[in-house]
Amino acid sequence: MTTRRLRSAAATLTVAAATLAMTIPAASAATHPASPRHSEGPAGAAARLPDGRVARPPQVTPDVVAHGCAPAQSGAHFYAPGIGKTVALTFDDGPGASTTPAIMSVLRSAGVTATFFNIGENAAAQPSLVRAENDWSYLVGNHTWNHPDLTTLPASQQAAELDQATTVQQNLIGSGPCVFRPPYGSYNSTTLSLAQQRRLTTWLWSVDTEDWKADGSASQYWVNRIISLAESEGGALQHPVILMHNAPSGDPATVAALPTIIRYFRDRGYTFVNLDADTGTGYQVLTSTGGVHNFGAPWRGSATGTLPTGVTPVGLATSTNPGGYYILKSDGGVNNYDAPWYGSLTGTLPAGETVTAIAPDRGGYLVLTSNGGVHNFGAPSYGSAAGTLGPGVTAVALATDPATGGYWILMSSGRLVACHAPWDGSMAGQLPPGETLAGMAGTPQGGYLILTSTGGVHNFGTPWYGSATGTLPAGVTAIGLTAVPATGGYDILKSDGGVNNYHTPWHGSLTGTLPAGQAVTALGSE
Repeated sequence: MTTRRLRSAAATLTVAAATLAMTIPAASAATHPASPRHSEGPAGAAARLPDGRVARPPQVTPDVVAHGCAPAQSGAHFYAPGIGKTVALTFDDGPGASTTPAIMSVLRSAGVTATFFNIGENAAAQPSLVRAENDWSYLVGNHTWNHPDLTTLPASQQAAELDQATTVQQNLIGSGPCVFRPPYGSYNSTTLSLAQQRRLTTWLWSVDTEDWKADGSASQYWVNRIISLAESEGGALQHPVILMHNAPSGDPATVAALPTIIRYFRDRGYTFVNLDADTGTGYQVLTSTGGVHNFGAPWRGSATGTLPTGVTPVGLATSTNPGGYYILKSDGGVNNYDAPWYGSLTGTLPAGETVTAIAPDRGGYLVLTSNGGVHNFGAPSYGSAAGTLGPGVTAVALATDPATGGYWILMSSGRLVACHAPWDGSMAGQLPPGETLAGMAGTPQGGYLILTSTGGVHNFGTPWYGSATGTLPAGVTAIGLTAVPATGGYDILKSDGGVNNYHTPWHGSLTGTLPAGQAVTALGSE
Protein backbone atom coordinates (compact mmCIF):
# COMPACT_ATOMS: atom_id res chain seq x y z
CA MET A 1 0.00 0.00 0.00
CA THR A 2 1.39 3.41 -0.95
CA THR A 3 1.14 6.02 1.76
CA ARG A 4 -0.10 9.31 0.37
CA ARG A 5 1.69 12.55 1.03
CA LEU A 6 0.43 14.58 3.97
CA ARG A 7 -1.06 17.95 3.18
CA SER A 8 0.84 20.93 4.44
CA ALA A 9 -0.58 23.08 7.20
CA ALA A 10 -0.47 26.01 4.81
CA ALA A 11 -2.64 24.16 2.28
CA THR A 12 -5.13 23.30 5.03
CA LEU A 13 -5.40 26.91 6.12
CA THR A 14 -5.74 28.08 2.53
CA VAL A 15 -8.55 25.62 1.83
CA ALA A 16 -10.39 26.76 4.93
CA ALA A 17 -10.04 30.40 3.96
CA ALA A 18 -11.07 29.73 0.38
CA THR A 19 -14.09 27.78 1.56
CA LEU A 20 -15.31 30.68 3.64
CA ALA A 21 -14.95 32.98 0.65
CA MET A 22 -16.85 30.77 -1.79
CA THR A 23 -20.32 31.76 -2.94
CA ILE A 24 -23.02 29.71 -4.59
CA PRO A 25 -24.07 30.71 -8.10
CA ALA A 26 -27.33 32.64 -8.07
CA ALA A 27 -29.15 29.91 -9.99
CA SER A 28 -28.34 27.41 -7.23
CA ALA A 29 -29.00 29.54 -4.17
CA ALA A 30 -32.72 28.77 -4.02
CA THR A 31 -32.33 25.00 -3.99
CA HIS A 32 -29.01 24.42 -2.21
CA PRO A 33 -27.62 25.05 1.26
CA ALA A 34 -24.78 27.41 2.00
CA SER A 35 -21.48 26.82 0.26
CA PRO A 36 -20.12 23.30 1.00
CA ARG A 37 -16.82 22.74 2.76
CA HIS A 38 -13.90 21.53 0.71
CA SER A 39 -11.08 19.35 1.97
CA GLU A 40 -9.67 17.27 -0.86
CA GLY A 41 -6.76 15.14 0.25
CA PRO A 42 -3.25 14.87 -1.18
CA ALA A 43 -2.60 13.45 -4.64
CA GLY A 44 -0.27 10.65 -3.58
CA ALA A 45 2.81 9.47 -5.44
CA ALA A 46 2.94 10.26 -9.14
CA ALA A 47 2.56 7.62 -11.82
CA ARG A 48 5.84 6.45 -13.31
CA LEU A 49 7.04 6.21 -16.88
CA PRO A 50 8.22 2.77 -18.09
CA ASP A 51 11.78 3.67 -17.10
CA GLY A 52 10.68 4.50 -13.55
CA ARG A 53 10.94 8.27 -13.85
CA VAL A 54 8.24 10.83 -13.17
CA ALA A 55 7.23 12.67 -16.36
CA ARG A 56 8.84 16.03 -17.01
CA PRO A 57 6.66 19.03 -17.91
CA PRO A 58 6.11 19.42 -21.66
CA GLN A 59 7.11 22.43 -23.69
CA VAL A 60 4.09 24.71 -23.70
CA THR A 61 2.98 26.12 -27.03
CA PRO A 62 2.45 29.90 -27.17
CA ASP A 63 -1.33 29.55 -27.53
CA VAL A 64 -2.87 27.18 -25.00
CA VAL A 65 -6.41 28.56 -25.04
CA ALA A 66 -8.84 25.70 -25.69
CA HIS A 67 -10.48 27.15 -28.80
CA GLY A 68 -12.90 24.24 -29.00
CA CYS A 69 -14.41 25.32 -25.69
CA ALA A 70 -17.24 27.76 -25.21
CA PRO A 71 -16.22 30.89 -23.26
CA ALA A 72 -15.67 29.82 -19.66
CA GLN A 73 -18.16 30.69 -16.96
CA SER A 74 -16.83 33.06 -14.33
CA GLY A 75 -16.18 32.07 -10.73
CA ALA A 76 -16.16 28.60 -9.17
CA HIS A 77 -19.02 26.14 -9.53
CA PHE A 78 -20.22 23.47 -7.13
CA TYR A 79 -23.47 22.02 -8.49
CA ALA A 80 -24.12 19.76 -11.46
CA PRO A 81 -25.47 21.39 -14.63
CA GLY A 82 -28.79 20.49 -16.21
CA ILE A 83 -32.49 20.67 -15.41
CA GLY A 84 -34.51 18.44 -13.12
CA LYS A 85 -32.34 16.37 -10.78
CA THR A 86 -28.80 15.85 -12.03
CA VAL A 87 -25.72 14.31 -10.47
CA ALA A 88 -22.11 14.54 -11.65
CA LEU A 89 -19.56 11.86 -10.74
CA THR A 90 -16.04 13.29 -10.75
CA PHE A 91 -12.69 11.55 -10.25
CA ASP A 92 -9.48 13.39 -9.35
CA ASP A 93 -5.73 12.78 -9.37
CA GLY A 94 -5.59 10.13 -12.10
CA PRO A 95 -5.22 8.41 -14.25
CA GLY A 96 -4.17 5.45 -12.13
CA ALA A 97 -3.54 2.06 -13.70
CA SER A 98 -5.07 0.06 -10.85
CA THR A 99 -8.28 2.08 -10.53
CA THR A 100 -9.16 4.02 -13.69
CA PRO A 101 -9.96 1.00 -15.93
CA ALA A 102 -12.13 -0.52 -13.17
CA ILE A 103 -14.04 2.74 -12.70
CA MET A 104 -14.64 3.03 -16.45
CA SER A 105 -15.88 -0.58 -16.52
CA VAL A 106 -18.44 0.19 -13.81
CA LEU A 107 -19.54 3.36 -15.60
CA ARG A 108 -19.94 1.53 -18.92
CA SER A 109 -21.91 -1.31 -17.36
CA ALA A 110 -24.28 1.18 -15.72
CA GLY A 111 -24.47 3.41 -18.79
CA VAL A 112 -23.54 6.62 -16.97
CA THR A 113 -21.04 9.34 -17.72
CA ALA A 114 -18.43 11.07 -15.56
CA THR A 115 -15.69 13.69 -15.49
CA PHE A 116 -12.02 12.83 -14.92
CA PHE A 117 -9.73 15.59 -13.60
CA ASN A 118 -6.26 14.36 -14.53
CA ILE A 119 -2.95 15.50 -13.10
CA GLY A 120 -0.63 16.30 -16.00
CA GLU A 121 2.33 14.23 -14.88
CA ASN A 122 0.06 11.20 -14.36
CA ALA A 123 -1.55 11.70 -17.77
CA ALA A 124 1.88 11.83 -19.42
CA ALA A 125 2.85 8.55 -17.75
CA GLN A 126 -0.45 6.80 -18.58
CA PRO A 127 -1.34 7.99 -22.10
CA SER A 128 -3.48 4.97 -22.99
CA LEU A 129 -5.78 5.66 -20.04
CA VAL A 130 -6.29 9.28 -21.05
CA ARG A 131 -7.16 8.15 -24.57
CA ALA A 132 -9.55 5.55 -23.17
CA GLU A 133 -11.32 8.18 -21.05
CA ASN A 134 -11.78 10.30 -24.15
CA ASP A 135 -12.71 7.39 -26.44
CA TRP A 136 -15.50 6.36 -24.08
CA SER A 137 -16.83 9.95 -24.18
CA TYR A 138 -16.02 10.84 -20.58
CA LEU A 139 -15.14 14.49 -20.01
CA VAL A 140 -11.41 14.95 -19.42
CA GLY A 141 -10.42 17.91 -17.27
CA ASN A 142 -7.37 19.81 -15.99
CA HIS A 143 -6.16 19.24 -12.40
CA THR A 144 -2.79 21.04 -12.87
CA TRP A 145 0.56 19.52 -13.74
CA ASN A 146 1.56 18.15 -10.31
CA HIS A 147 -1.14 19.12 -7.78
CA PRO A 148 0.29 22.12 -5.87
CA ASP A 149 -1.69 24.50 -3.71
CA LEU A 150 -2.09 27.21 -6.34
CA THR A 151 -2.64 29.99 -3.82
CA THR A 152 0.99 29.62 -2.71
CA LEU A 153 2.27 30.30 -6.25
CA PRO A 154 2.70 33.54 -8.20
CA ALA A 155 0.58 34.05 -11.31
CA SER A 156 3.31 32.85 -13.69
CA GLN A 157 3.65 29.51 -11.91
CA GLN A 158 -0.12 29.06 -11.64
CA ALA A 159 -0.36 29.66 -15.38
CA ALA A 160 2.42 27.11 -16.01
CA GLU A 161 0.59 24.48 -13.96
CA LEU A 162 -2.56 24.95 -16.05
CA ASP A 163 -0.77 25.17 -19.38
CA GLN A 164 1.44 22.12 -18.87
CA ALA A 165 -1.56 19.93 -18.02
CA THR A 166 -3.50 21.29 -20.99
CA THR A 167 -0.57 20.70 -23.35
CA VAL A 168 -0.25 17.06 -22.31
CA GLN A 169 -3.95 16.45 -22.94
CA GLN A 170 -3.81 18.25 -26.27
CA ASN A 171 -0.85 16.11 -27.34
CA LEU A 172 -2.60 12.89 -26.31
CA ILE A 173 -6.15 13.32 -27.61
CA GLY A 174 -5.98 16.25 -29.99
CA SER A 175 -7.90 18.76 -27.91
CA GLY A 176 -7.44 20.54 -24.63
CA PRO A 177 -9.72 20.47 -21.57
CA CYS A 178 -12.63 22.82 -21.00
CA VAL A 179 -13.01 22.22 -17.25
CA PHE A 180 -10.56 22.73 -14.40
CA ARG A 181 -10.43 21.77 -10.73
CA PRO A 182 -7.86 23.41 -8.43
CA PRO A 183 -6.01 20.96 -6.16
CA TYR A 184 -7.32 20.87 -2.58
CA GLY A 185 -10.19 23.10 -3.74
CA SER A 186 -7.77 25.95 -3.09
CA TYR A 187 -7.85 29.00 -5.36
CA ASN A 188 -7.73 32.78 -5.41
CA SER A 189 -8.82 35.50 -7.79
CA THR A 190 -5.67 34.97 -9.87
CA THR A 191 -6.51 31.30 -10.30
CA LEU A 192 -10.04 32.07 -11.46
CA SER A 193 -8.84 34.75 -13.86
CA LEU A 194 -6.15 32.56 -15.42
CA ALA A 195 -8.58 29.69 -15.86
CA GLN A 196 -11.22 31.86 -17.49
CA GLN A 197 -8.67 33.37 -19.88
CA ARG A 198 -7.93 29.79 -21.01
CA ARG A 199 -11.61 28.94 -21.44
CA LEU A 200 -11.45 26.63 -18.46
CA THR A 201 -14.56 26.68 -16.28
CA THR A 202 -13.57 26.12 -12.64
CA TRP A 203 -15.39 23.29 -10.88
CA LEU A 204 -15.27 22.34 -7.22
CA TRP A 205 -17.71 19.86 -5.62
CA SER A 206 -20.68 19.76 -3.27
CA VAL A 207 -20.29 16.18 -2.00
CA ASP A 208 -17.01 14.89 -0.56
CA THR A 209 -16.83 11.10 -0.15
CA GLU A 210 -13.42 11.45 1.54
CA ASP A 211 -12.43 8.27 -0.27
CA TRP A 212 -8.77 9.33 -0.25
CA LYS A 213 -8.70 8.65 3.50
CA ALA A 214 -8.98 4.92 2.79
CA ASP A 215 -5.32 5.18 1.72
CA GLY A 216 -5.55 2.19 -0.61
CA SER A 217 -7.60 -0.01 1.73
CA ALA A 218 -10.39 -2.12 0.22
CA SER A 219 -12.02 -2.91 3.59
CA GLN A 220 -15.81 -2.93 3.86
CA TYR A 221 -15.58 -0.20 6.47
CA TRP A 222 -14.19 2.25 3.91
CA VAL A 223 -16.57 1.08 1.18
CA ASN A 224 -19.55 1.68 3.47
CA ARG A 225 -18.21 5.05 4.60
CA ILE A 226 -17.79 6.28 1.02
CA ILE A 227 -21.32 5.14 0.16
CA SER A 228 -22.76 6.76 3.27
CA LEU A 229 -21.18 10.15 2.60
CA ALA A 230 -22.21 10.13 -1.07
CA GLU A 231 -25.81 9.28 -0.22
CA SER A 232 -26.26 11.43 2.88
CA GLU A 233 -24.70 14.56 1.38
CA GLY A 234 -25.78 14.05 -2.23
CA GLY A 235 -29.33 12.92 -1.57
CA ALA A 236 -30.09 16.26 0.07
CA LEU A 237 -29.14 18.18 -3.08
CA GLN A 238 -30.85 18.60 -6.43
CA HIS A 239 -27.58 18.90 -8.38
CA PRO A 240 -24.73 17.25 -6.46
CA VAL A 241 -21.18 17.10 -7.78
CA ILE A 242 -19.55 14.08 -6.11
CA LEU A 243 -15.80 14.04 -5.45
CA MET A 244 -13.97 10.72 -5.73
CA HIS A 245 -10.47 9.65 -6.77
CA ASN A 246 -8.59 7.35 -9.16
CA ALA A 247 -5.00 8.05 -8.14
CA PRO A 248 -2.02 5.92 -9.25
CA SER A 249 -1.66 4.65 -5.67
CA GLY A 250 -5.04 2.93 -6.03
CA ASP A 251 -8.56 3.53 -4.70
CA PRO A 252 -10.15 0.07 -4.51
CA ALA A 253 -12.80 1.11 -2.00
CA THR A 254 -14.01 3.73 -4.47
CA VAL A 255 -14.40 1.11 -7.18
CA ALA A 256 -16.32 -1.17 -4.81
CA ALA A 257 -18.61 1.64 -3.64
CA LEU A 258 -19.38 3.05 -7.09
CA PRO A 259 -22.13 0.61 -8.24
CA THR A 260 -24.14 1.24 -5.05
CA ILE A 261 -23.74 5.01 -5.38
CA ILE A 262 -24.95 4.87 -8.99
CA ARG A 263 -27.99 2.75 -8.04
CA TYR A 264 -28.87 5.13 -5.20
CA PHE A 265 -29.09 8.20 -7.40
CA ARG A 266 -30.66 6.40 -10.35
CA ASP A 267 -33.41 4.98 -8.11
CA ARG A 268 -34.19 8.51 -6.95
CA GLY A 269 -34.65 9.94 -10.41
CA TYR A 270 -31.32 11.67 -10.94
CA THR A 271 -29.83 12.03 -14.42
CA PHE A 272 -26.08 11.46 -14.59
CA VAL A 273 -24.21 14.23 -16.40
CA ASN A 274 -20.64 15.30 -16.90
CA LEU A 275 -19.65 18.88 -16.11
CA ASP A 276 -20.39 19.92 -19.69
CA ALA A 277 -24.05 18.90 -19.10
CA ASP A 278 -23.74 15.84 -21.35
CA THR A 279 -25.40 12.57 -20.31
CA GLY A 280 -22.97 10.48 -22.34
CA THR A 281 -25.79 8.28 -23.60
CA GLY A 282 -28.05 10.67 -25.47
CA TYR A 283 -28.38 11.46 -29.15
CA GLN A 284 -29.33 14.14 -31.65
CA VAL A 285 -31.42 13.69 -34.79
CA LEU A 286 -30.78 15.85 -37.87
CA THR A 287 -33.60 16.74 -40.24
CA SER A 288 -33.59 17.83 -43.87
CA THR A 289 -34.06 21.51 -42.97
CA GLY A 290 -30.91 21.49 -40.84
CA GLY A 291 -32.83 21.16 -37.60
CA VAL A 292 -31.19 19.32 -34.71
CA HIS A 293 -33.48 17.60 -32.21
CA ASN A 294 -31.87 16.48 -28.94
CA PHE A 295 -32.83 13.50 -26.81
CA GLY A 296 -30.91 13.07 -23.55
CA ALA A 297 -28.04 15.11 -24.98
CA PRO A 298 -27.39 18.87 -25.12
CA TRP A 299 -28.82 21.05 -27.88
CA ARG A 300 -26.13 23.38 -29.15
CA GLY A 301 -27.75 24.95 -32.17
CA SER A 302 -28.84 24.02 -35.69
CA ALA A 303 -28.72 25.10 -39.32
CA THR A 304 -32.47 25.77 -39.56
CA GLY A 305 -33.12 28.81 -41.72
CA THR A 306 -29.50 29.16 -42.79
CA LEU A 307 -29.18 26.68 -45.66
CA PRO A 308 -28.83 28.18 -49.16
CA THR A 309 -31.37 27.22 -51.80
CA GLY A 310 -30.84 23.65 -52.94
CA VAL A 311 -28.45 22.79 -50.10
CA THR A 312 -29.42 20.02 -47.70
CA PRO A 313 -27.79 18.53 -44.57
CA VAL A 314 -25.99 15.25 -45.26
CA GLY A 315 -24.41 14.16 -42.00
CA LEU A 316 -24.03 14.83 -38.29
CA ALA A 317 -20.85 14.14 -36.30
CA THR A 318 -20.22 14.57 -32.58
CA SER A 319 -16.90 16.13 -31.63
CA THR A 320 -14.76 13.69 -29.63
CA ASN A 321 -13.65 16.44 -27.28
CA PRO A 322 -14.78 18.79 -25.81
CA GLY A 323 -18.25 17.95 -27.10
CA GLY A 324 -20.51 19.71 -29.56
CA TYR A 325 -21.21 18.59 -33.11
CA TYR A 326 -20.82 19.29 -36.80
CA ILE A 327 -23.36 19.35 -39.64
CA LEU A 328 -22.13 18.43 -43.11
CA LYS A 329 -23.99 20.12 -45.98
CA SER A 330 -24.46 18.92 -49.55
CA ASP A 331 -22.31 21.77 -50.90
CA GLY A 332 -19.38 20.50 -48.82
CA GLY A 333 -19.79 23.07 -46.09
CA VAL A 334 -19.45 22.23 -42.40
CA ASN A 335 -21.30 24.04 -39.62
CA ASN A 336 -19.85 23.75 -36.11
CA TYR A 337 -21.70 24.00 -32.80
CA ASP A 338 -19.60 24.25 -29.58
CA ALA A 339 -16.85 22.44 -31.46
CA PRO A 340 -13.75 23.80 -33.25
CA TRP A 341 -14.04 24.53 -36.98
CA TYR A 342 -11.11 23.50 -39.18
CA GLY A 343 -12.43 24.09 -42.69
CA SER A 344 -14.67 22.48 -45.29
CA LEU A 345 -15.01 21.58 -48.97
CA THR A 346 -17.14 24.61 -49.79
CA GLY A 347 -16.08 25.83 -53.22
CA THR A 348 -13.50 23.05 -53.66
CA LEU A 349 -15.72 19.99 -54.16
CA PRO A 350 -14.59 18.38 -57.46
CA ALA A 351 -17.14 18.34 -60.29
CA GLY A 352 -19.29 15.23 -60.34
CA GLU A 353 -18.55 14.35 -56.71
CA THR A 354 -20.86 14.60 -53.72
CA VAL A 355 -20.17 14.54 -50.00
CA THR A 356 -21.57 11.43 -48.31
CA ALA A 357 -20.40 11.34 -44.69
CA ILE A 358 -18.59 13.14 -41.89
CA ALA A 359 -16.84 11.55 -38.91
CA PRO A 360 -15.00 13.00 -35.88
CA ASP A 361 -11.38 12.08 -35.37
CA ARG A 362 -8.74 13.20 -32.85
CA GLY A 363 -10.49 16.48 -32.11
CA GLY A 364 -11.06 17.31 -35.80
CA TYR A 365 -13.18 15.69 -38.51
CA LEU A 366 -13.05 13.84 -41.81
CA VAL A 367 -15.31 14.32 -44.83
CA LEU A 368 -15.98 11.48 -47.28
CA THR A 369 -16.80 12.08 -50.94
CA SER A 370 -18.64 9.75 -53.29
CA ASN A 371 -15.47 8.70 -55.14
CA GLY A 372 -13.92 7.38 -51.89
CA GLY A 373 -11.85 10.46 -51.15
CA VAL A 374 -11.26 11.33 -47.50
CA HIS A 375 -10.58 14.97 -46.69
CA ASN A 376 -9.12 15.74 -43.27
CA PHE A 377 -9.71 18.86 -41.22
CA GLY A 378 -7.81 19.10 -37.92
CA ALA A 379 -7.33 15.32 -38.01
CA PRO A 380 -4.62 13.04 -39.44
CA SER A 381 -4.93 11.59 -42.95
CA TYR A 382 -4.15 7.93 -43.61
CA GLY A 383 -5.21 7.69 -47.23
CA SER A 384 -8.47 7.08 -49.04
CA ALA A 385 -10.23 4.81 -51.52
CA ALA A 386 -10.18 7.33 -54.36
CA GLY A 387 -9.44 5.66 -57.66
CA THR A 388 -10.19 2.14 -56.39
CA LEU A 389 -13.99 2.02 -56.72
CA GLY A 390 -15.43 -0.11 -59.49
CA PRO A 391 -18.04 1.06 -62.04
CA GLY A 392 -21.27 2.15 -60.40
CA VAL A 393 -19.81 1.86 -56.88
CA THR A 394 -19.81 4.82 -54.50
CA ALA A 395 -18.43 5.44 -51.02
CA VAL A 396 -21.40 5.63 -48.65
CA ALA A 397 -20.15 5.66 -45.05
CA LEU A 398 -17.13 6.53 -42.94
CA ALA A 399 -16.27 5.53 -39.37
CA THR A 400 -13.24 6.24 -37.20
CA ASP A 401 -11.32 3.90 -34.93
CA PRO A 402 -10.85 5.51 -31.49
CA ALA A 403 -7.89 3.28 -30.71
CA THR A 404 -5.71 4.19 -33.70
CA GLY A 405 -7.15 7.42 -35.08
CA GLY A 406 -7.56 5.60 -38.38
CA TYR A 407 -10.81 5.02 -40.22
CA TRP A 408 -12.90 2.70 -42.37
CA ILE A 409 -14.55 3.52 -45.69
CA LEU A 410 -17.66 1.58 -46.70
CA MET A 411 -18.63 1.16 -50.38
CA SER A 412 -22.11 0.65 -51.78
CA SER A 413 -20.99 -2.84 -52.87
CA GLY A 414 -20.30 -3.82 -49.26
CA ARG A 415 -16.54 -3.68 -49.70
CA LEU A 416 -14.65 -1.99 -46.90
CA VAL A 417 -11.28 -0.25 -46.93
CA ALA A 418 -9.32 0.11 -43.68
CA CYS A 419 -6.93 3.05 -43.37
CA HIS A 420 -4.61 2.76 -40.37
CA ALA A 421 -7.32 0.68 -38.65
CA PRO A 422 -7.81 -3.10 -38.29
CA TRP A 423 -9.83 -4.88 -40.95
CA ASP A 424 -12.33 -7.36 -39.45
CA GLY A 425 -14.45 -8.22 -42.48
CA SER A 426 -17.02 -6.66 -44.78
CA MET A 427 -20.38 -7.14 -46.47
CA ALA A 428 -18.85 -7.71 -49.91
CA GLY A 429 -20.85 -10.46 -51.62
CA GLN A 430 -23.14 -10.82 -48.58
CA LEU A 431 -25.63 -7.99 -49.09
CA PRO A 432 -29.09 -9.57 -49.44
CA PRO A 433 -31.08 -8.71 -52.59
CA GLY A 434 -33.06 -5.51 -52.28
CA GLU A 435 -31.01 -4.17 -49.38
CA THR A 436 -28.66 -1.22 -49.39
CA LEU A 437 -26.06 -0.07 -46.91
CA ALA A 438 -27.36 2.66 -44.64
CA GLY A 439 -24.63 3.45 -42.16
CA MET A 440 -21.53 2.48 -40.24
CA ALA A 441 -20.07 3.10 -36.79
CA GLY A 442 -16.77 2.37 -35.08
CA THR A 443 -16.86 1.31 -31.44
CA PRO A 444 -14.50 2.15 -28.56
CA GLN A 445 -14.08 -1.53 -27.70
CA GLY A 446 -12.68 -2.10 -31.20
CA GLY A 447 -14.24 -3.12 -34.49
CA TYR A 448 -17.20 -1.69 -36.35
CA LEU A 449 -20.89 -2.09 -37.12
CA ILE A 450 -22.59 -1.91 -40.53
CA LEU A 451 -26.28 -1.08 -40.93
CA THR A 452 -28.47 -2.17 -43.84
CA SER A 453 -31.68 -0.56 -45.04
CA THR A 454 -33.84 -3.31 -43.49
CA GLY A 455 -32.49 -2.49 -40.04
CA GLY A 456 -29.94 -5.27 -39.95
CA VAL A 457 -26.82 -4.66 -37.88
CA HIS A 458 -23.73 -6.64 -38.84
CA ASN A 459 -20.85 -6.68 -36.35
CA PHE A 460 -17.19 -7.06 -37.16
CA GLY A 461 -14.79 -7.37 -34.23
CA THR A 462 -17.28 -5.86 -31.78
CA PRO A 463 -20.28 -7.12 -29.73
CA TRP A 464 -23.74 -7.48 -31.29
CA TYR A 465 -26.80 -6.54 -29.23
CA GLY A 466 -29.62 -6.98 -31.75
CA SER A 467 -31.11 -5.26 -34.78
CA ALA A 468 -34.35 -3.93 -36.28
CA THR A 469 -34.60 -6.65 -38.93
CA GLY A 470 -38.21 -7.75 -39.35
CA THR A 471 -39.60 -4.96 -37.17
CA LEU A 472 -39.77 -2.00 -39.55
CA PRO A 473 -43.26 -0.90 -40.65
CA ALA A 474 -44.06 -0.93 -44.36
CA GLY A 475 -42.27 1.87 -46.18
CA VAL A 476 -39.90 2.58 -43.31
CA THR A 477 -36.16 2.05 -43.73
CA ALA A 478 -33.13 2.30 -41.47
CA ILE A 479 -31.02 5.33 -42.37
CA GLY A 480 -28.52 5.93 -39.58
CA LEU A 481 -26.44 4.20 -36.92
CA THR A 482 -24.43 5.53 -34.02
CA ALA A 483 -22.33 3.80 -31.37
CA VAL A 484 -22.76 4.90 -27.76
CA PRO A 485 -19.37 5.00 -26.02
CA ALA A 486 -20.80 5.13 -22.51
CA THR A 487 -22.32 1.65 -22.79
CA GLY A 488 -20.79 0.06 -25.89
CA GLY A 489 -24.28 -0.24 -27.41
CA TYR A 490 -25.80 1.51 -30.40
CA ASP A 491 -28.88 3.30 -31.76
CA ILE A 492 -30.63 2.98 -35.14
CA LEU A 493 -32.45 5.90 -36.77
CA LYS A 494 -35.48 5.07 -38.93
CA SER A 495 -36.96 7.09 -41.78
CA ASP A 496 -40.14 7.78 -39.79
CA GLY A 497 -38.09 9.55 -37.12
CA GLY A 498 -38.05 6.61 -34.74
CA VAL A 499 -34.96 5.49 -32.82
CA ASN A 500 -34.30 1.90 -31.75
CA ASN A 501 -31.85 1.35 -28.89
CA TYR A 502 -29.64 -1.65 -28.18
CA HIS A 503 -27.75 -1.96 -24.87
CA THR A 504 -28.13 1.75 -24.30
CA PRO A 505 -30.88 3.98 -22.83
CA TRP A 506 -33.73 5.25 -25.00
CA HIS A 507 -34.48 8.96 -24.67
CA GLY A 508 -37.20 9.53 -27.25
CA SER A 509 -37.59 10.13 -30.98
CA LEU A 510 -39.43 12.13 -33.66
CA THR A 511 -41.99 9.38 -34.32
CA GLY A 512 -45.33 11.10 -34.88
CA THR A 513 -43.85 14.57 -34.46
CA LEU A 514 -41.73 14.94 -37.59
CA PRO A 515 -42.87 18.19 -39.24
CA ALA A 516 -44.63 17.86 -42.58
CA GLY A 517 -42.27 18.02 -45.54
CA GLN A 518 -39.20 17.17 -43.47
CA ALA A 519 -37.17 13.99 -43.42
CA VAL A 520 -34.62 12.71 -40.94
CA THR A 521 -31.13 12.52 -42.37
CA ALA A 522 -28.64 11.57 -39.65
CA LEU A 523 -28.13 10.50 -36.06
CA GLY A 524 -25.36 11.47 -33.65
CA SER A 525 -24.60 10.50 -30.05
CA GLU A 526 -23.12 12.68 -27.32
